[in-house]
Amino acid sequence: MGMFDSLYDENGTEWQTKAFERVLAQYNILDVIYSGLIYPFQVEVLGGSVKEGFILSHATIIDDVLTEVDVPRDTRLPLIDYGGHPVHTVKETDS
Repeated sequence: MGMFDSLYDENGTEWQTKAFERVLAQYNILDVIYSGLIYPFQVEVLGGSVKEGFILSHATIIDDVLTEVDVPRDTRLPLIDYGGHPVHTVKETDS
């Protein structure tokens, strides 16, 4: 599986991602995550277990601060996938 970082929600549940440094770092709500991005964004995170099945969810980072984990996708924010790659979406425009 390789290295990952852990993000913990307000209930202490672990969510994993490879979107950051992949050094087994641990982050709780309100911890600083230096992303190098100057705008709010979301990352994909995985929770659960091999036995129970993994759950795909999202975490929100605003001003390099982890603000939420295990939240629905906010389509107003850019998305970084589980592996750390930006997900580009086509925005609808008025015709």
